[in-house]
Amino acid sequence: MVVSPKEVYHTLRQFQSLAEVERESFGYTSLSIPERAWYWRRGFLSRASVLYDFETHGHEDYLTDYQRYVRTRGINGRFGYALDNKLMLYGLLSEFSDRLPELHGIVSDGTFRSISLDGKRGPTRPAIEWAEDLDADETVVVKWVIGGGGHSVLLLTRTGEGYRVNGERVPRDDLCERFEKMDDYIVTGFSQQSEYADAIYPEATNTVRAVTMWDSERDEPFLARAIHRIGTDETKPMDNWSQGGLGALIDPETGELGEAVSYPENGERTWRTDHPDTGARIEGVEIPGWEAVREGLLEVADSVPYLPYVGWDLVVTGTGEFEIIEANNYPGVKSLQVHGPLCADERVERFYREHGVR
Repeated sequence: MVVSPKEVYHTLRQFQSLAEVERESFGYTSLSIPERAWYWRRGFLSRASVLYDFETHGHEDYLTDYQRYVRTRGINGRFGYALDNKLMLYGLLSEFSDRLPELHGIVSDGTFRSISLDGKRGPTRPAIEWAEDLDADETVVVKWVIGGGGHSVLLLTRTGEGYRVNGERVPRDDLCERFEKMDDYIVTGFSQQSEYADAIYPEATNTVRAVTMWDSERDEPFLARAIHRIGTDETKPMDNWSQGGLGALIDPETGELGEAVSYPENGERTWRTDHPDTGARIEGVEIPGWEAVREGLLEVADSVPYLPYVGWDLVVTGTGEFEIIEANNYPGVKSLQVHGPLCADERVERFYREHGVR
């Protein structure tokens, strides 16, 4: 097999990413160098000793850090770039526009350019002028067109007194300065979460991360795993799990939430049945209309068979209703596998083997 210089370059970049994550988390555990080496030889970063329950499951059924960073990146091939670009995602899923937040436009260098999937658009003008025309108490999402993980995401709200960005008041001049520094940020509508998610924690948008894979034997997608991310006072208005949020496993058949776990601190995983800030129950809560949500997402995944591996971020907006706010080309797995190894499912194991990951 001939390996292109570009493939070599990207592989080296992924090894570099692995090394950077290991270096950043070196103080995360108290493991000795020989103990860390045990994990390295098996493809894991040393943080896996805290994240995963190897005593119960062993290590063979877990997707390793090496496999995730280096091997899964190429599953979708060249088509994966369409998932890396949030604007391209709208074109990719244009058939399912009702499953996407409204698309407003692009902000770059202080300028707002209106965009519409139906070919109709408004004028190009200074971004601050566009912001001034937002309806009172209207919230829009402004996020970098490339990248994920909740980074560079702003929730912009027009208020009677001015503006709020991620819940904090921002003077007009400061907002104008922020717009000037933006380079290709997409602007979409805000997905309003359903009542059940508001009841758990109302100060963040609590999203579902669902990973779909393609079953080659049945020639159809399947739901490999889904978790519900839940924000806290540490993460609001986002729900980023590694920054202090919670993650609860979703029963794929019933939509019932299991115990929620936070990103391990001090070398231990902390499991909760209720929310630490609101006291609301988490374990046992059922997502309303889950079957319709699951089947609706699989219908979307079925429309893009050339993308066999996708990590979908969605907001359940009502009973059986949802909006896709992001799609990921090679999704992270630590928040998924903290609930148990992915490859214990024979369909998942077969999928990864077919794509040269395992």
